[in-house]
Formats: sequence, structure tokens, C-alpha cells
Amino acid sequence: MRDRRSDQHRTLTEAELGRTLGPDEVVDHVNEDKADNSRLNRRLMTRRHHTTMHNQTRNLSRLRRSLRMVKERRKLY
Repeated sequence: MRDRRSDQHRTLTEAELGRTLGPDEVVDHVNEDKADNSRLNRRLMTRRHHTTMHNQTRNLSRLRRSLRMVKERRKLY
């Protein structure tokens, strides 16, 4: 069973839209702070788009980390 406090962002979004969210709809926290449920920090998207967006962000972070490691190795030689 889901925690009611963790679903507050869904409840707020549903109230603003005047309808219940579908099973494929996700409320994303723009600044990634799940405790910040302000209107500007929430955006509605499909589950697929949400997953794709986070995968791209994760891949970009890994690439940046790899590039930093390459630069650090060059400094050692």
C-alpha cells in the first residue's frame, strides 16, 4: 500500500485539473525534491516520457563522470 504523504503531489495535481490521474500519468518534481509540492515544481507527464527523461539524465551524468575521469588520468601522466 502506498503512503498517503508520498501521494500528496498526485492529490494536488488532480485537484488542480479537476479529474483523477490515469494509471499512465506521473507527476514529476522538477527540482527532484519530492517534499516540494509547490505548483511550479510539479509537471504532469506520461510514465513513458518520465522514464525516458530520467534515463537520459542518468546517461548524461555517467558520460560527464567518465569524461572527468579521463581528464584526471591525463593530468597524472
